[in-house]
Parts: sequence; C-alpha cells; structure tokens
Amino acid sequence: MASPEISDRERPHHTARPRREASPSRLPPFFLLYTDCDVLLRSVTMISEERRQRLLAAFRREGALSIADAIRILKVSRMTVHRDLDRLAAAGLLRKVHGGAVAIDPEAESDLARPFRERKPAHAAAKLQIARHLARLLAGARTLALDASSTVFGLAQTLQPPARGGVLFVLTNGIPLFQALRRRHPAFHAALTGGEPHPRTDSLVGPLAVRALEGLRFDAAVVSAAGAMEDEGLVYDSTPEGPAVKQAFLARATRRILALDTSKLGQTAPYLLGRLADFDVLVTEEGPRPLRHRKPENIRT
Repeated sequence: MASPEISDRERPHHTARPRREASPSRLPPFFLLYTDCDVLLRSVTMISEERRQRLLAAFRREGALSIADAIRILKVSRMTVHRDLDRLAAAGLLRKVHGGAVAIDPEAESDLARPFRERKPAHAAAKLQIARHLARLLAGARTLALDASSTVFGLAQTLQPPARGGVLFVLTNGIPLFQALRRRHPAFHAALTGGEPHPRTDSLVGPLAVRALEGLRFDAAVVSAAGAMEDEGLVYDSTPEGPAVKQAFLARATRRILALDTSKLGQTAPYLLGRLADFDVLVTEEGPRPLRHRKPENIRT
C-alpha cells in the first residue's frame, strides 16, 4: 500500500538558529583565565625584577648585607630573600657568604686585584659592621695607614671624605684597597707603599714596603690580624711577610687601631704580630673598646 504524499505545506520545517559572533565580552572562560594569568605573571615578574634591582642597589651602596638586613630593606620573607640572592649570585652580581652576601664590583677585577676578590669572604656582615665603626673613629683624620686585610678593605665603602674639605691621604700596601679608594672620592689621595707583590694577599711586602714609610707620620694606622689571645695579650698574623709592614705602620701612627671580627678572638696563628698593649683601640663588629693590657714578659718578637 502506497504511503500518502505529504505536501510541502504539511512538511515540518526546521528553522536554523542564527550564528552568534563571539565578542570580547563573551570569550570562552578558559581564554579569559589564560589571559588573566598571563597578565598576573608579567606583573609578578616585573615586581620581582624591581625588588632584585632594589636589593642590588643596596648591596652596591653598602658593600655587604646580612640576610636580616635584606629582609628589613625589602620587607619580604627569608625564603624570598634567599631566592633573590640566588638569582643575583647566578648573574655574577654578588657572592653569597654565610649569613648574607657581598657585592661584586666588575670594574675592580684587574689582574692584580682578582686573587683578593676570588678569596671566599668570611664573616662579611661582621666586617661591614667593623668598617662602619672604623669610619666613625677615623672622622677628622687627614693621614691614614691601612693594611691589606679584607677586614680593613671594608673602609673602601664606609670611609668618608673630610667634613670641612681638603684631602685625606691614605697609604696602603693593599692593591685592591688602593684601587677602590682612587675611584671612591676625589678627596681621597691614595698611595701604595711599593714593595714585592705577595699574590695570596694581593699586598706589597718586604724591605721596600717598609722603607717607603721613612719620614712619614699618620694620624691613625688600622691593621687586622689572624688572631688574638686576650688572656696572653698577644696578636698573631698568618704570613711571615705581613708583620713587618704592619709594625712599621703602627710605629709611625699617633693612634693605633686593631680591627678583628670576634671569631678571631681566642685564635692563634704561626707568626707573632705584636701585643694587644701595642694598640690603643680594638674594633670588632660589636664596637670599639680601649685596650689596657699587661705586657707579657719574655716574649720573643
């Protein structure tokens, strides 16, 4: 039996819905999420970079900072500070040390100064505090004798020019300190003693270095040492060549200052530098203190 024909009028019609054009306000949710994350990521990256640049500026200004200093400056967590220090260290802009980091000055990397820079700095935060104390003690001085130690090198960042103008004359046997002071301020008149180069300490030593001091007089001399025994009243040095130049500095100075971080107190070294009684002031990271010690008897120098 044939099926009845259905006319076009009776045939059901399916009306197609018109397409809607996608508009920016009706973008797929995943696209909006991707876009928001991308903007947020760029924003966070920019903030992180600005924070690291601020931290780097503080290091270049101060020379060294402890972790606590960096946290206080940035007002962020310890973990964030460590991440920022890792990034800056990986870029060769600073060197991490125990408890903080020290700035690296690329311009100071001359052939003579490089070995000094490559030695791993120990107790950098303490040395920075010592340098700050020393700068206050030396305010008003016009002639200084400074040794080649990494502790005294901190004065390259903290030493201030004379308040009333004029020139501050600094004689040193430390090559890196000489280079840093010459760049630091036009009021600093830095000079080297001359002498025989000592590669491990980047210093000038020997008879010529001592002879260069003849006829000179200093307002103050600042030297460091490898250790000091307070009960014995003795001060020690780590190299056989170092004591002669340091003793010559001290002999020609009105004020004699020993700069040591507290880790060196109670420590000895192979070579005798002198007696604590030879110094007027001991400066540690805790601050300066006058020295009044009994001179031991029967000490061979």
